[in-house]
Amino acid sequence: KQLCRDPVVYNYYLTLLVKDSTSNDESELMSFLTTYGKDMLYDPDYALRMCKRYGRIQSCVHLYSLLKLYEDAVELAIKQGDIELAQIHAERPDDDKLCKRLWLKIAQHMIQSKEPASEVMELVRRSHRLGVEDILPFFPDFTRVDDFKDDICVALEDYEMQIQDLRGEMDEATRTAEAMQRDMSSLKNRFAILSTEETCQACSQPLWMRQFYVFPCQHSFHSDCLTHRVVGSCNRVQRRRIQELQAQLVEIAKQRRQLRLTPLMNKKSEKPGDSDEQLEQQQRRAKQQLDSLVAGECVLCGEAMIKSIAEPFIDMDQAIGVGADDAWSI
Repeated sequence: KQLCRDPVVYNYYLTLLVKDSTSNDESELMSFLTTYGKDMLYDPDYALRMCKRYGRIQSCVHLYSLLKLYEDAVELAIKQGDIELAQIHAERPDDDKLCKRLWLKIAQHMIQSKEPASEVMELVRRSHRLGVEDILPFFPDFTRVDDFKDDICVALEDYEMQIQDLRGEMDEATRTAEAMQRDMSSLKNRFAILSTEETCQACSQPLWMRQFYVFPCQHSFHSDCLTHRVVGSCNRVQRRRIQELQAQLVEIAKQRRQLRLTPLMNKKSEKPGDSDEQLEQQQRRAKQQLDSLVAGECVLCGEAMIKSIAEPFIDMDQAIGVGADDAWSI
């Protein structure tokens, strides 16, 4: 049996229910709105206009929630004095902050209506979102504190536990920072033992021929070989930065060499420039930045090797004119 899905039929039947129901008895109308509102078989905007026109408050509150207008639903329920209905719809939103704001609005209305403090505190406990500190600003200055003494004591105990937990987390963070500082200090004294026959992992030439890097994994590379490998696998921004640092180091070395040759040539510099100490500091900073980019991790054990999984075994650009069998020949 196929279900009719024409909204005109449902809107017409809804109009009949709105007219036949009363403000004291909206059970049949609410049943219709709840059953067919899940699939939106009727027009909720039209239903809301009709319910407002004939004063069907409970149905209006339900339709506001159906349209996700939760604040309007709670305000309408509060305006009609139906606190229980307001509490039901205050729990509908998925946003915890919105739920808390709606519960706070209900509590504020009860305080302004001069409801007993015990009922207000019962509302706070039922909400599981509000605390005594949230509603105290709404009470008059002459309110007796005895009515909230137990709840205030419980809140203070909770705050004390939270402070102790935060203090424990701070102590743990301090210990972790101290341990990291000790580890960083020990890195300065770390060393590696290499044999005289050690070779570069990139070019297989003796390692002692040129400046080299040694990683904790015991992989070692010539400085220029490692730089070539890193430049070939890094992104464009890093590649440009490495080239800038290399050019900067060459220029600083040239300036220091000229500065040292000036006294030997009995010639005074025409333009005042940086001293040798300043140039040395600039060189040290540039070298540290270059080391962090080039030797931040081993190219055989780090992220670069993981990314190389997607690279083909054969470079097709280099293999043009060479057969696949020849490219794999030993």
